[in-house]
Amino acid sequence: MKRLERILKVQAQKRLLEEWRIGQLREQRVALDKSDGELLSSLGAENALHGLFISAKVSNLRRNDAERKTLTHQEAEAEERLRAVRRVEKSIEKTRDRTRRQADSEAEAGERDAAIDAFLARTASSFE
Repeated sequence: MKRLERILKVQAQKRLLEEWRIGQLREQRVALDKSDGELLSSLGAENALHGLFISAKVSNLRRNDAERKTLTHQEAEAEERLRAVRRVEKSIEKTRDRTRRQADSEAEAGERDAAIDAFLARTASSFE
């Protein structure tokens, strides 16, 4: 039981780590979206030097798009790992519960056997 509890704690920590990773990836994606918004809003034609910076802004947008695709792929992988960790955690919980029930029934059987032995010892001594 103690071993199963330790394994379950490790699985819970793994789950928390994967949830944290997913959160970090989503924050990075939000930062990219914000950066894209700023780049797009800065494309206004009111500036006299507007044409000089368009290629740099376009390359920044392309870089952000490539990074967004990478983050989306990493997030999908992290979500799959999270699902796997959750499956393992559920399996361990079921095994722990089954083991606990079995240990409880074995303890009950031992107590019942001891009570029966005590009763038989008392009744055997009264017949003598």
